[in-house]
Amino acid sequence: MDAGNTGKQIVKQHRPIKKRLVQEWLVEYFYKFGLYIVFIVLVLVFSRFNKNFLTGANFINLLKQTTTSCIAACGLSFVLLTGGIDISMGAVIFMTSIVTTQFTEIGAGIVGAIFFSMLCGAVIGSINGFLIAKLNMTPLIVTLAVMFILRGLTIALVGIKVVFFKNDVALFFAREKILGIPSIVVIMAIILIACQLVLSYTTFGRHLFAIGNNKHGARMMGIKVQRNVFLSYVICGALVGLSGLLSGAQIGAIPPTFAIGQEFIIISAAVLGGISLFGGKGSAFPGAFLGVLVIMTIENGLVMAQANMYFYTVVRGIIIFVAVALDSAQNKGEIR
Repeated sequence: MDAGNTGKQIVKQHRPIKKRLVQEWLVEYFYKFGLYIVFIVLVLVFSRFNKNFLTGANFINLLKQTTTSCIAACGLSFVLLTGGIDISMGAVIFMTSIVTTQFTEIGAGIVGAIFFSMLCGAVIGSINGFLIAKLNMTPLIVTLAVMFILRGLTIALVGIKVVFFKNDVALFFAREKILGIPSIVVIMAIILIACQLVLSYTTFGRHLFAIGNNKHGARMMGIKVQRNVFLSYVICGALVGLSGLLSGAQIGAIPPTFAIGQEFIIISAAVLGGISLFGGKGSAFPGAFLGVLVIMTIENGLVMAQANMYFYTVVRGIIIFVAVALDSAQNKGEIR
């Protein structure tokens, strides 16, 4: 065999390898920056349908719409990183919005309302955490049961009626600004920064990643798995409780159907933002924030484009499917 033919065979053998490397790089690039590209495309598309979409006023409105789901997604990120799940969030939002409304009517101020809403959520989170971490029950079943119990108890206490939340506390969260920025946006920013600092720079945060990647291995390394999983549900509950307060203040009138299905929007937003359902991967910022922002941008754009209201449900279903599909593709074949 001459040297020329040998050289051609070597080139042919290397071409599939080079092609595969390029494909892997493109896939990795898409997973890393794809959501940013999607967000930019959405902004450009919706701005074509309505010239008011790309304005400062609508951007502020979009951030306000993002706040409550983003705060809840930040709390959920602690649970998801351990490989857990919480689908009681919608019921917690409903309960805390109702309870804190009643609490503020008897004279509680802004600080008291924030503390009480987070305390209520933390209590529910501690129940979830105890049953899951200490008794080793399945997170999906536990939080599903808690979801039904909370909504049923709340409706049993207040009745099937709309509860109005329009006192001074509600007006502060709905209308007041801090240094020209809506108060709830400021609260969201504080929560985002605090959560990301905890996840990135504390021992507790590193332990959550370790548990999500390999629970048995984390236990062998001396990490207190039960305690950390328990605390993740407590933190999740507290932040979802705060989300309930802010949601109730924004809407002003809380019907019995309030926040039904909201847990699936929050979960899909978190997963879309890169927080893995398999555990051990993700971030509060930019991950959870970006995921929620993309979903709220779609809903905001559809409203401004005057799309059929029933189309929103279809879009939400597609978003959930895409988020789970991407997460499954990213984690295919990994050993956990």
